[in-house]
Amino acid sequence: MTTGRTILLVLVLAVACAWLVVPSLALAQDYDLTFTLPTAGKSGCMVCHGDPNLGRLQGQQWVSYYVDPTPLDEGPHAAVLCTGCHLDFAYTSPHNIDSAEWVVTARLACKNCHQDQWTEYSTGVHSISVLPGEDLTAEQVAKPLCGDCHAPSHDIEMLTDNPEAQANMRANGYEICGRCHEEYWYNYFDYYHGAAYQAGAVDAPACWDCHDYHLILPSSDRRSAVHDSNLMETCSKCHDGASEEYVAYAGFVHRRAEVYEQNWLYSRIKGARDSIEGFFGTVRSWFT
Repeated sequence: MTTGRTILLVLVLAVACAWLVVPSLALAQDYDLTFTLPTAGKSGCMVCHGDPNLGRLQGQQWVSYYVDPTPLDEGPHAAVLCTGCHLDFAYTSPHNIDSAEWVVTARLACKNCHQDQWTEYSTGVHSISVLPGEDLTAEQVAKPLCGDCHAPSHDIEMLTDNPEAQANMRANGYEICGRCHEEYWYNYFDYYHGAAYQAGAVDAPACWDCHDYHLILPSSDRRSAVHDSNLMETCSKCHDGASEEYVAYAGFVHRRAEVYEQNWLYSRIKGARDSIEGFFGTVRSWFT
């Protein structure tokens, strides 16, 4: 009899546990489950984000939420907790925050440690500043944040005393500057600077070698590195003893299109080339 009662008790407990577990599983499947992570550090976040299969459908697109731990552990922020950058992180599933605001917050979190760089950035043309109560304009929303230039993800490299990382960044000039400033990028093609840089010459200047890194100002601003009054100093970084006559060449650095248009022979050749390309483009469309 005692054995029968024991078996009955076990069955009752099993049914009770199943009754408690099934709703919890349903909640987990719907991503509507509040939980506590083991720690507020990386180990807690990587419980989920260390899974390569972590993701979900957003509309018709599968979006991965996997975070490769290797770049983090080998990068300059190895000792920084995830919540050091994701300041608005909430320990709920799903994370109850607006995705756009979440990205902006993470890419602006750099200022909490890199205050000197943030001060320079905030003074320059990329600064995002509005008065209390005002909404951001479309132009301000499009301005780059720290993470847009240094890395779009978790693989930020240490640049100080790291020639390899500096070379990687130099080779990525289009993504950093050119994709937003395409007119200047494609006109940066003079023989000695732009053409050499875009061909991969390691001693040719990248955009920031002339325009500065964080304190980027319009050329009309007297504090700008490319203001007329500062060109001798800026050019002297590469060209010792650059004189006023020497730096007069600077006016041609971003004038490829203008100079070519003013060249009678080039304009005729370009016109003929465009006509030929247009003709063959039309012919090609007949067979496609």
